[in-house]
Amino acid sequence: MKKSLIVILMVVLSFVAVSSALAATSCTFTALGTTMTLDGDCTTDATILVPDGFTLDGAGHTITAVDPAGGHFTGAVIKNGGAVAHVRNLEVAASGLANVCDAGDNRLRGIMLEGASGSITHNKIMNINQGPSGCQEGNAIEVRNAPFDGTHPSTKSVEVANNKITNYQKTGIVANGDVFVNIHNNQIGASATQANLAANSVQFGFGGGGSLNHNNIDGNQWCGPSDFAATAVLLFLANDGAEVSQNNIRGNADVGIYGLTNNAVINNNKVFDEGSDCNAFGYDVGIGDYSAFTGGSGSNSVTNNKVRDYGTPYEEVNGGKNKVIPGPQDKDAAFN
Repeated sequence: MKKSLIVILMVVLSFVAVSSALAATSCTFTALGTTMTLDGDCTTDATILVPDGFTLDGAGHTITAVDPAGGHFTGAVIKNGGAVAHVRNLEVAASGLANVCDAGDNRLRGIMLEGASGSITHNKIMNINQGPSGCQEGNAIEVRNAPFDGTHPSTKSVEVANNKITNYQKTGIVANGDVFVNIHNNQIGASATQANLAANSVQFGFGGGGSLNHNNIDGNQWCGPSDFAATAVLLFLANDGAEVSQNNIRGNADVGIYGLTNNAVINNNKVFDEGSDCNAFGYDVGIGDYSAFTGGSGSNSVTNNKVRDYGTPYEEVNGGKNKVIPGPQDKDAAFN
C-alpha cells in the first residue's frame, strides 16, 4: 500500500467516529481518494460519520446497529461529518434495539444528512425500529437543515434515489427545514410499528422542499385510540412548489397524500387503498388538500390523479381532472 493511501485511510478511520470513547464497532473501511469502501458486514453500537466530501460505498455489505453494553443505541447509524456526504450501495439495519425514547440528536435514524448536501443512493435500509415502540423516532432516511421556520438562508440539496426501505418506525424518508430533496425511484414500504404510532412513509415538513417522483410507496394506518392519522405522503408546511407526481401509492393509508401546505403540486399519482381499515376516527382519504387550514396563502395544485377504494377519494379538492377508479382493477393492465 502506498504511503499516501495509508495516510488517507488513517484520516478516514479517525472520522469514522462514534459518540462515546467506549463505543464498539467491527466496521472497517478501505479508502481511495475520497471514497471509503466498507470491507464487509459489521456491527456498530454508535454513529459512524462520513468525513466532509467523502463517499461511503457499502459495496453491498451491511452495517447493523446494536445496543452498547449497559446502554442503548442513540442517533443515526450513518451521518455526515461535514458539509457534503454521499452514501451508496450500503445496507443499513438495526437489531434488537431497546425500546427507549430519545429526543433531538439522539433520535434513532438509519442514514441522516444534517446541514449537508450530497446523495443517498442505491441503499437498503431495513428494520430501523425499536420493536413494538411508540417512540417518535426511527426514520430510515432523514435530511434536515436549520432553520425550520420556512425561511431559506442556506438551502442544502440532496438526492435520495433507488433505495429500498422497509420496516422503519416513524418515517421512511424525511425532508425537514431548509432543504431541497429530490426523492425518486425508491421502494418505500410501511412502518413496522403501526400499532403503536401514526407513521408516515414520506414527509416534507417545516419548510422542506423538493420533489417526490416515480416512487413505489406503501401507506400506513393508525389503529390506536388517539385522534391521529397515518399517511403514505405527508406535506406539513412544506416549501412552496413541493412536487408529488407520478408515484404509485398502495398499501393501506389513513390518508394517501396529506397536503397540509400551500402551493404544492400533486399531479398524476395513483393512490390505491388495500385491506381493511382500523382507524377509530374513520380517516380513509385518498388525497386531501388542506391548504385552507394552514393560515397561509395559495392553494395546492391537485391534478390528473387516480384514486381507488378510499371512502373519501378526495377531500377539499375541486376540479383538476382527478379520477375515482371504481372497484378493484388488479387484473386490468391499464391501472397497474
